[in-house]
Amino acid sequence: MEQVTVSSKGQIAIPKQVRDELNLDEGTKLNLQVRGHEIVLSKGDAWKELEGAGRGLELDLAAFKKAERELEESRS
Repeated sequence: MEQVTVSSKGQIAIPKQVRDELNLDEGTKLNLQVRGHEIVLSKGDAWKELEGAGRGLELDLAAFKKAERELEESRS
């Protein structure tokens, strides 16, 4: 885990190792999301790759949970 420090202007520097690993160059756009007490940065439009991925799927959470419970019970 990398640790960064927030400057007096509210800025942080992304460590070089992380920039290299994610191919982040000057001007790269990042998405920032707050999740509880976490800040999540994601690269550019990576979310677009998933857009519509679930289209046409029938999602039945109740049936999924039931099957999950039955599987757990069968393991006991």
